Amino acid sequence: MPKRLVCCAMFGFVLLFGVIFTPAAQATEQYARDTGQACIFCHQESTGGQLKTVGFAYIRNGYRYPIASSVLEKSERLQQPLHKTLRFVIGYLHLLAAVIFFGAIFYIHIFVRPARLTGGIPKPERLLGLSCMATLTATGIYLTWARMDRWEQFFDNTFGLMLFIKILLFALMVAIGLTAVTLVHRKMKQMPPPVAGEDEITRANLAGFDGAEGRPAYFVFENDVYDVSDSARWKGGRHFGKHTAGADLTEALKGAPHGTEVFEKVRRVGPLRTEAAGSDKPPVVRRVFVVLAYTNLVLIFLILACIGVWRWDFPLRLMPEKRETAIVGQSCIDCHREKTPGIFMDWNNGVHARVDVHCDKCHRAIDEQAVLTAHLEHSSRPISVVVSPKHCQGCHPRQAEQYARSKHANTHEIMWKIDHWLKDGMNNATERTTGCLACHGTVVEVENGKPLPGTWPNVGVGRINPDGSKGSCTSCHTRHRFSIEEARKPEACDQCHLGPDHPQIEIYNESKHGTIYHAEGDRWTWDPTSRRWEAGKHFRAPTCATCHMSAVAGKFDVSHDVTERLSWETQAPRTVRPEDFKPFPAATRWQDERRKMEAVCLQCHSITWTQDHFRNLDKVIHHYNENYYDPIEKVMNQLYDQGLVSRERYFDEPIEWQYYELWHHEGRRARMGTAMMAPDYAWWHGFYELKHRFVHVRQMAAELKEGKGKHMYTPFPGRME
Repeated sequence: MPKRLVCCAMFGFVLLFGVIFTPAAQATEQYARDTGQACIFCHQESTGGQLKTVGFAYIRNGYRYPIASSVLEKSERLQQPLHKTLRFVIGYLHLLAAVIFFGAIFYIHIFVRPARLTGGIPKPERLLGLSCMATLTATGIYLTWARMDRWEQFFDNTFGLMLFIKILLFALMVAIGLTAVTLVHRKMKQMPPPVAGEDEITRANLAGFDGAEGRPAYFVFENDVYDVSDSARWKGGRHFGKHTAGADLTEALKGAPHGTEVFEKVRRVGPLRTEAAGSDKPPVVRRVFVVLAYTNLVLIFLILACIGVWRWDFPLRLMPEKRETAIVGQSCIDCHREKTPGIFMDWNNGVHARVDVHCDKCHRAIDEQAVLTAHLEHSSRPISVVVSPKHCQGCHPRQAEQYARSKHANTHEIMWKIDHWLKDGMNNATERTTGCLACHGTVVEVENGKPLPGTWPNVGVGRINPDGSKGSCTSCHTRHRFSIEEARKPEACDQCHLGPDHPQIEIYNESKHGTIYHAEGDRWTWDPTSRRWEAGKHFRAPTCATCHMSAVAGKFDVSHDVTERLSWETQAPRTVRPEDFKPFPAATRWQDERRKMEAVCLQCHSITWTQDHFRNLDKVIHHYNENYYDPIEKVMNQLYDQGLVSRERYFDEPIEWQYYELWHHEGRRARMGTAMMAPDYAWWHGFYELKHRFVHVRQMAAELKEGKGKHMYTPFPGRME
């Protein structure tokens, strides 16, 4: 029994190794290029290895991307330590049982031959087969439950279809196997073995001399019959586990390590008799057994074919596309290819087209508040013109969650807490819509299935969407290509971060980082296959995304919360720590975020360089707060308290403009220029201009106290709208 078990396992392992243990086509570097997802998207490491939750969900979703949110939620539960351990143990048992079961069947067909089992299946093989079938059934039920959530999943993708066919084939194989080891085996045991006298041995009854269960062990060589019943090397009718008695071994001797000299040690029975006509036909029950045995062998090949299609894919589509979303999506594509070719080409050249994310998946109406009138006369399917982060989070849940907690997503609220002067005193709705709200975001309103002008179109980072979500992913990943390469370049940020009050792009362009980028950025690798954008390997100098979003190997992962890694709020009138920023306090400690930003710098700079840079920044912050902002704020408060300046409206008196631009323009440029290492902005556009503004405000305050220089701007253009 142990030798047979080892042989079964060996043959099964060799057979299944190529199918089970080779990399699947869906997880190759070519697949990553085709789908836009790298190994690191599903695996813990870029070289593969242990699956992350999204990788396990990807398998359960039928090797289809994007991943359904319900599948992702269940996958998160199944990735808990208890379930992972249970799945590993059950999966191991399933694979082990398959190797032994398949190996045993192949062993019987290759070396034993079903036709020779005249007395039925030996007891060890019967017990082995029954135990393997029971194990495969029990473990297969659990593994199927872990991968499939609903009946439809068996028929809407190739993986599900192959799994369904495999289950049917296995069920048929089990039914045949149970029939063979019970009913057919019992009938064969009841039949007397076809043993004849030594002078009556023919090819028809030769199989009865197999040495099993006490029967004689004979074999034939060149039509002579030899008796090896008493040979120690033919115990049980088997010779070294390779040859069996009851067979013609004439051809087998050609590959043996010995010649005919060994026949001198065994008894020659006599010549093999010629069968009488019609006597070579075995009984019906034995013929049925042979048919069942070879049917199971065919079923095994079909099961392996299913696994092969699942693992390596198939060049032809195995099922017609029936999903409503896919059919609707194709109709959208066909129409837009003609009517808006620019939109179609952007989508077609982007990653979404390669992973079957079409118009309907992004523009589907997911909230009653966001349902808009169908824009196609021949379709009643409601769509949403406003694509919000709620649409994106189905495939990008982590990115959507990070973005939702960032200042970008909440900037519409933050804006009026810092710059309420703009809304209350300086501009009107028309000016705000085309100016401030183009970046900060509008509150999109829908009426009669259409977005209202003035609130739409808009892709501001803090846009308030009809479904209640905040922000717009297309602010950085412009539609409809949604390019990672574009988002990594500083030009993605310069549409909003420029001008006198937040000139980050001008500061970057002046810095050494910007100089290097403009000199050689066209030769950098912006979208590596691994998706891990690494300093020194793919780029030489950082961009906005490098410092505020990108991962640092071995330190921390990529983040879509661009307000992380900040240790000062340089946009505030008086610089404070992020957790002390009242309009939107951070939930983390500034010391932790400082260490993250230092880790970014340390990819290219020494510890001394990095630490000294941040020491200089801290000194500049304190210098600005104590020597510029605090004294002027004190002067303004005195003027308001004394009634020399009115609190009723903002920007209706000259000194209020000077006070506002002191911190909002020059103050920000001095601080941001220092943080991003642009000396011209730190000094000439920053502290130099601050000094002008500082002395001018103090002079105007002195004149007001002397009863001079008081002036109100009336009428004020645009104020009444």
